[in-house]
Amino acid sequence: MMRNSITPTGKLRLLAGCATASLVLGTALGAAAQAQDEDVITVQGFRSSLAQALDVKRDSNGVVDAIVAEDIAAFPDLNLAESIQRIPGISINRVAGEGRQITVRGLGSDFTRVRINGMEAMSTTGGSDASGGSNRGRGFDFNTFASDLFNQIRVTKTTSASMDEGSLGATVDLRTARPFDYGSGLTAAMSGQMGYNSLSEETSPRVAGLVSWVNEEETFGANLSIAFSDRTIIEEGFSTVRWDDGNFRSVNGVACPAGPDCAGINSSSTVYHPRIPRYGRLTNEQERLGITGGLQFRPSASTTVSLDALYSSFDATRTENFLEVFIRSQQGQFDVNSFTVDSGLSIIDSGNFDISANANGTHPIRSEGRYDELTTEFTQFTLNVDHDFSDRLRGNFLAGTVTSDFDNPVQTTILFDAIGDVTGYSYDFRGNLNTPAIDFGSLDVTDASQFAFTEIRDRPQSVTNSFDTFSATLEFDANETWIISGGLNFKQYDFESREARRESTNGSIVCNLPGVSCPVGASGLPITSGLSSVLTGFGNDLGMPAGNDTAWLVPNIQAAAAAAGIYNIPGTVRAGNQRAVSEEDLGAFVQADFEAQLGSIPVRGDVGIRYVETTTSATGLVSGTEVTVERSYEDTLPSLNLTFEMSEDFLMRFGVAKVMARPSLGNLTPGGSLDSFTGPPFSYNAGNPGLDPYRATAYDASFEWYFDDEALFAVSFFYKDVSSFFTSSQSVEVAYSLSGLPANLPPASSPLFNLIQAGGDPLVEISQVSNGGSASVQGFEVAYQQPFTFLPAPFHNFGFQGNYTYVDSDEIIGFSPNAYNATIYYEDDRLSARISSAYRDAYVTTRANGSGRNERGVEASFNLDFASSYRVNDMIDLTFEAINLTDEFEHQTYDSGYLPTVYHHTGTEYLFGVRATF
Repeated sequence: MMRNSITPTGKLRLLAGCATASLVLGTALGAAAQAQDEDVITVQGFRSSLAQALDVKRDSNGVVDAIVAEDIAAFPDLNLAESIQRIPGISINRVAGEGRQITVRGLGSDFTRVRINGMEAMSTTGGSDASGGSNRGRGFDFNTFASDLFNQIRVTKTTSASMDEGSLGATVDLRTARPFDYGSGLTAAMSGQMGYNSLSEETSPRVAGLVSWVNEEETFGANLSIAFSDRTIIEEGFSTVRWDDGNFRSVNGVACPAGPDCAGINSSSTVYHPRIPRYGRLTNEQERLGITGGLQFRPSASTTVSLDALYSSFDATRTENFLEVFIRSQQGQFDVNSFTVDSGLSIIDSGNFDISANANGTHPIRSEGRYDELTTEFTQFTLNVDHDFSDRLRGNFLAGTVTSDFDNPVQTTILFDAIGDVTGYSYDFRGNLNTPAIDFGSLDVTDASQFAFTEIRDRPQSVTNSFDTFSATLEFDANETWIISGGLNFKQYDFESREARRESTNGSIVCNLPGVSCPVGASGLPITSGLSSVLTGFGNDLGMPAGNDTAWLVPNIQAAAAAAGIYNIPGTVRAGNQRAVSEEDLGAFVQADFEAQLGSIPVRGDVGIRYVETTTSATGLVSGTEVTVERSYEDTLPSLNLTFEMSEDFLMRFGVAKVMARPSLGNLTPGGSLDSFTGPPFSYNAGNPGLDPYRATAYDASFEWYFDDEALFAVSFFYKDVSSFFTSSQSVEVAYSLSGLPANLPPASSPLFNLIQAGGDPLVEISQVSNGGSASVQGFEVAYQQPFTFLPAPFHNFGFQGNYTYVDSDEIIGFSPNAYNATIYYEDDRLSARISSAYRDAYVTTRANGSGRNERGVEASFNLDFASSYRVNDMIDLTFEAINLTDEFEHQTYDSGYLPTVYHHTGTEYLFGVRATF
C-alpha cells in the first residue's frame, strides 16, 4: 500500500489518454513555433547545454537522453545523481542531503550499468544504518564524485548488440573532458564557491579548475582537471527504528499477564509501539577530491590514441548522537502507568512509563553516540585507440582498469545508560506523528551523574570492487545502406567484503572488558567531564513540541573508546559480510547498422546479436568455514532498434531486445546473514551461488517531435518482461540450537544474543533466495522542452524543460509510480537563472507480511533548487545557487499506517561563487 500515487483503473485507457493529450499539446506547440521569428539566434549557457543534449538524443538509433555541461568545468548540478534525475524515468535517493543512487524506470541501482569513459565501473561508499549503511551491492554511489569532473552524461534506455550486457534498466555513460574537445592552444577554466547551510550554520568551500593544451597541428594534447570540496552537513530529526509489540511488566498498576489491561497492548494484541523512540543529530564532515587527466595524440590522420585517468577520494566522518529509549525486547522493564490507543493506526500513540534497569546493569534509556570514519578511493586508467584501416574499415581498441576501495576502519558506538529507576517517562504522538512530545520524567538528561558508560561496539569494515576490461571492435561500411560491425570483449570483475566486530570477542559490556575496572556494584564506568559533553541547540526548524529536550549528555567517543581499550581488542569476523565474488565475462557481438527507405520514409537503426559466457566464483563463510562455489552460464541476446523519420521533425522509434543483469552480490554468497534484532522468530537468509541472472525481454516505443529549434515533445512507452525474477523459497522455523549456526554469531547486546545468554533457545526462520518466476514492469514517459522565443520581450528569454514518468509493476518494488521534473529558466547575454523541481511518489522498500503489516517505505518527496550566473565579461561569471529550498525531509515509514521510522532534515544550502574561463 502506498500513498501519493496514481493508480489507473485501466492501463490502456491511461496510455490512450496520454497520447491524446500529447497530440493536443503538440498542435498548440506547433502553432506557436510557426509564429516565431526565424532569425538565427546564438545560444549559450544552460540553454546551449539543453540544445546539445537534444542533438545527442535526436541522432541516436535507440532511446537516449543526455546532459551536457553548459560551460567548461560547469556542470548543471553539484552532484552527479542530482543531474541525472532531470532525465525522464530516473529518480534518486539521498544521503546526508545529496543524491546517492538512481532508479531507472522502476528498476533499482543493481539493474543499471555505469561506464566511465567507455569502461564499466563501480564506486561505493557508506551511510547511516537508516540510509542503507555500506554499499555491498552492484549499485553505483554517485555521491563519491564531484560533477565538475565530467562534461557529459548519457543514459541509454534501449540496448544494442554492441553494448555490453548487464543492465535491465539503463546504461549510464559518464565522460570526462579530453584535450581534443577544445581547439588548439591553451584553454583554462576555474571556479570557486563558498557554501552556507541553514541548519549547520557552517560554510563549505568548493573549488575546481581545468587546463588543456593542444598543439597547432592538433595532433597532440594534454589536460588536467581538479575539483575539491569541504562540506559540513547536520542532519536532525526523529526516528523509531521501526515499530514493535511486546509484553510489558505491568499495565495500570497490575502485573502482567494477569492484569485486565495487559491483553489490549501485549504481543498478541497487534497494537504496536515504537521500538526505539529517539531524537538525534548526525554531523557529516566530507572532503571530496577529484582529479582527471588526459593525453591524446594522432600519429597519423587515421589514428587517434586517448589515455584517460581518473582519481577520486571521498573522505568523511559522521558523528551520530541519539537520546533514546530501547523499548525493543525490554518491555519487561516497563510499567505502563497510562496509555491511549489509536485504533485506526493500531498503535499506542501515547503513554506514561516507569522504567527499570536490566539485570546486566544496562538500561533502556540511553544516550547513544556513534562515530564513523569513511574513505572511498577510486582509480581508473583507460586506453582507447581509434584507427581507420581504410575509408570503409575502422577499428577501436579499449583497455582499462578500475578499482574502488571503500574503507570504514572506525565504526564505534558508545552507550551511556541511565542509572536506576526512572519514573514518569512519556511519549505522545497525538499532536504530530512525525515529531512526538517526549518527556524523560525524573531523569535529568544533561546530568552526567545520572548516567554510566555501560556498553561499547566497534565494527570495522571495507568493500573493494575492481574491473579489468579489454575490448576490440571492427566496423565496415558494406555500402551506402549497411554498416557491419563486430567485436570481442573480456571483463574481469572482483568484489570483496570484510567486516569484524570487536564487541563479539569479549562482549559489549564495558565492565567485563579486559583492563577495565568499574566501581563495585556499578553498572558501568562513571562519566567524567573528559568522557562527555552536552549537545545543545537541537531542533531548529524541526517542528517538535516546545517542551522537548533540546540538550542532552553525549559521549566523547574518542575518549570513551580509549578508556575502554576497544581498539586493542581483536575483532571477530562477521560471517554474513565476509564474502567475495569473482566474475569473468567473455562476450562477442555482430551488428548491422543501416539507413534505408521504406517507401518515402527514411528508416535507420541496428540489428544484432550478442553472446556472453559468465563464470562466477562466490566465496563465503558457512559455520565458520570458508566455502567457494563456482559456476558458469551463457546468454544469447538479440536486439533490434528502428527509427522512422516520418518527417524532418517527427521520429518514431521502436526497440526490442533480450537483456540480462547478473544476480545481486549479497545473494551469491554460500553463507548467509542473520537478523538478530527482529524476533522471535529471528530470520536467517541464506545465499545461493547457483542463482541464474535476471533475464528479460525489453520493448520500447518512442514518439519524438522536434517541432522547433531546441524544442522537443516526446512520449515514450516501455515494457520489460522479466522471466527470472528472484523469490524466497519456503522458509522453515527451527530452534536456534538446531539451525547449525554458531552460538557466537549473534552480536553482543542484540535481542537474540540476550535470549541465548539467558538460557533460551529461540526460533529462527531460515530462508534462501532461489531462481524465481516471472515479473514485469511497464510505464511511459512524457517530455517537453522549449525556449519561449515566440513570446514578446522580455519573456522570450524564458524556457522550460520538464518530464513526467509513470511506472507500474505487480511484482517489483522500490520505485515511485509517479515522478516528474520541471525546470523554468531565463537566459540572456549576461544573466542565466533557473529553478528546478523534482518530485517522486511514495514507494515501498519491503513488502508487508502475510497479515498485511510491517511494510516499509519512503514517503513522497519534492525538492526545489535554484541556480543562476551573471556574466561580468567574456571571462568572468558570478554564480549563486540554492539547494533544497524547501528543506525537504527524509521520511521513511513503517506498516500500513505510514508510521515514522525516520523523519530527518538537512536544511537549505546556499552557494556563492565565481567562474573564470581563459
